[in-house]
Amino acid sequence: MIKVLITGPIMPPAGGISIHISRLQNLLDEEFEFDYVDESIQYKKDYYNIRSLSAILYLKKAIETDVFFIHSGNGFFKKMHILLAKFLNKKIIITIHGYRNRKNWIFRNIDKYIFELSDKIILVNEDILQRIHLNLNKKCIVKNAFLPPIMQNEVLHSNQLKKWITKSKSLNKIILCANASRLDTHNNEDLYGLDMCVEVTRRLIDNNFPVTLIFIVSSLDKGKNRFYHFIDLIKTLKLEDEILLIKENDSFVKIIEESDIVLRPTNTDGDAITVREAIYLGKTVLASDIVKRPEGTSLFKNRDFDDFELQLKKQINIVLQGKNITNERKNYNTKEYKEFYVKLIESTFFL
Repeated sequence: MIKVLITGPIMPPAGGISIHISRLQNLLDEEFEFDYVDESIQYKKDYYNIRSLSAILYLKKAIETDVFFIHSGNGFFKKMHILLAKFLNKKIIITIHGYRNRKNWIFRNIDKYIFELSDKIILVNEDILQRIHLNLNKKCIVKNAFLPPIMQNEVLHSNQLKKWITKSKSLNKIILCANASRLDTHNNEDLYGLDMCVEVTRRLIDNNFPVTLIFIVSSLDKGKNRFYHFIDLIKTLKLEDEILLIKENDSFVKIIEESDIVLRPTNTDGDAITVREAIYLGKTVLASDIVKRPEGTSLFKNRDFDDFELQLKKQINIVLQGKNITNERKNYNTKEYKEFYVKLIESTFFL
């Protein structure tokens, strides 16, 4: 059996990459022998973490594997894994889940050179292809990172979330939801648009729209002060009964299922799993136009509070009028996803 070493963040906390890795493992567990190099800030006893600086164990895993499957979000880790794998003459697949567009051209060229040492390169959207100046060929492909969730395995554990959702539904509120893996900033602005969600929800409530907002944060790493700033702001605005800002490692796809409209007001993005999960579940989804979004996504101008409010009002009115035509789940064939990744790994191994 082919041995595959997956590198990247392992849940918890939940984030786009860690969710992808989890679902990929579930999809392919019977086909390959997996090992892991966890890159999460949060250490787990069952996984080796690269941040432990145990070079001997890392090298042992690298030597014993056949294929490196790199999902690192950290640029240094990406390049380190590729260079080590190349030195050990291992096969390399890298999925590039995101690439910020303000890198100096010198660093872009360094990245391009190192990424092209891989045997296969997966880019989750075409924007990344253009930013790194890679060429589509047999080695380099564009494929989104979405893998269908197994909904029967998705459970809400938080009693606070359950009660909030139950109460909101009993009051016939339109439930808005958004999430962040952590409260990072980009260009000195809220990367995940928490500020936009709070402000626009306030405006909607002031205009008597029957809405409630759930904003879930998976980790407070580097974002604790920002989190509590918004907790205080929500209290100051007297919106504690309308806005739930919560730190919780719970199933966000289950929250999506219970919500009416999913928000993705990020000011930079890869191929957001949140957006594709919302479409998969037949939900209305409103996202910033910072990157090309999947078909079925409604858009607003990036970081434009007024346009965000305007477009959200339109979507709320559609829901209120019962004219939401996107309420049927998309039909995804899990077999096709499995066949793609099995073929990808096997073809790379036999190159």
